[in-house]
Amino acid sequence: MGLSIQPNGVVRPLVRVADHVPRLGANVRITPQARCYAIAELCRRAGVAGDFFREWKISVGPARTTVEICNGRSKLISFPHVSLDALKSLGSRSVCFAAVPVTRKLAAPGSGAISHCIVPFVSHQDSDSLPLFYLVDQDHLECAVDLPLSILLTLSRCEELLDPSRDAHGRFPVQRSVASAGGFLDRPIVDECALAFEQALCLLFPSWKTVARKLRIKVSHDIDHVGIPFRFKKALRYAIRDRAPRHSLREFSSWIGDAEPTELRSVWDIVRISNEYGVASSVYWKAAPPSPADSGYDPRHRKIRRVLEWLRKIGVECGVHPGYATFRSPEKLRREVSILRDLLGPQPLGGRQHYLRWCPDTWIDWENCGLAYDSSVGHADQIGFRAGTCIPYRPWIFSLNRQSDLLEIPLLVMDRTLVVKMKLEKAEALQAVGGLLARCKAVGGVFTLLWHNDSFLEPAYREIYLSLLKTLSGAENYNWQADEATSSAS
Repeated sequence: MGLSIQPNGVVRPLVRVADHVPRLGANVRITPQARCYAIAELCRRAGVAGDFFREWKISVGPARTTVEICNGRSKLISFPHVSLDALKSLGSRSVCFAAVPVTRKLAAPGSGAISHCIVPFVSHQDSDSLPLFYLVDQDHLECAVDLPLSILLTLSRCEELLDPSRDAHGRFPVQRSVASAGGFLDRPIVDECALAFEQALCLLFPSWKTVARKLRIKVSHDIDHVGIPFRFKKALRYAIRDRAPRHSLREFSSWIGDAEPTELRSVWDIVRISNEYGVASSVYWKAAPPSPADSGYDPRHRKIRRVLEWLRKIGVECGVHPGYATFRSPEKLRREVSILRDLLGPQPLGGRQHYLRWCPDTWIDWENCGLAYDSSVGHADQIGFRAGTCIPYRPWIFSLNRQSDLLEIPLLVMDRTLVVKMKLEKAEALQAVGGLLARCKAVGGVFTLLWHNDSFLEPAYREIYLSLLKTLSGAENYNWQADEATSSAS
């Protein structure tokens, strides 16, 4: 069956799809469109130009997916499908993955050469013999495993749809993930497979030119606390900690005067210092009512508006940070986003869920609110690649059988994850982050870092952040609005 990529990037069949579509769950259908989406994501990461890819003819059969490329001489790339029994095993939440060798070791600066690609949700009987991609003959490239299925399930976070396990905050526990069980949460496995595919394309097309890859960074700040409304105990704590009469006076005068509270002032400080290192900040604001998990500040307060005006003047991106109760509550999400949109203006908005309370259905909720991107897909308890990638992408929505209009910018590192959850000292934290940074650089990904404004007030957090700024200085800031993943070229 032939398929094509339409201008909006969504894969649609040229002829009727097969009557029987394999399922992993009630709303998880492995359709031909879904498989073609995965191949498109593989090609995009491998540097295949959009114009070239749109010339490919993709046929999805019962046992394999075949790509025919007419580039002067017809070439074939084939991907075998996993068996129906294997799909049933996945549907029962069986954890499996394969370590499949590559034709030649892949360079990975700072983390050593990669000799094997990790491919979750598949089995590979001949892992010690067949490489991930190999030539059947000079015109036919074969993949050893069902790589499109693996990419589809990984990027869409399918295991989180199938596994009902949740922590106290309703989040999917990192310990239940195949990446944690397999010990590869620190690797962007989808992007590494794309490096292997790029390498294989050089075998099929000897004149193929590989793409230059560069690291980009996106640093953001969730503004959970601004010192408004005033809380005496917190103000007293800041005043005692600073041990400076003028700071103490400022903290208490903010209650009745025009000065900004310490936490609101920290927004100025963290953005200004980041800019001094050439690191652009994205600042995400809240509009949640008071609750045990939300400070309940009003972003329309005149002191906050003053900070917003300064941020707007220096060109800082502002976005949304929906409150604790908006998770799985589309109406509450819509209400908070509406408040922030009225305040921030008509420009496209992105942001992140509070407490990283997120699930795949959140993509639908955010898309329905007209938001441009999300950056919630990261674990609260461990740093790493929750979606197996550091390259932003538009996720596949199983229940709608289409690609989302929303861009996902996966979150790799959060401040409190390093210090509170992983209990790392400064040197250990910098080493752990450095490993992820090196892997992002190797695949040309986006390194994302979340540092809260109120964390910046704590000496231990501040020291780590300032060291990270020195490391990130000189890297290109990620421009999500110019990313090809947001355009029709994918």
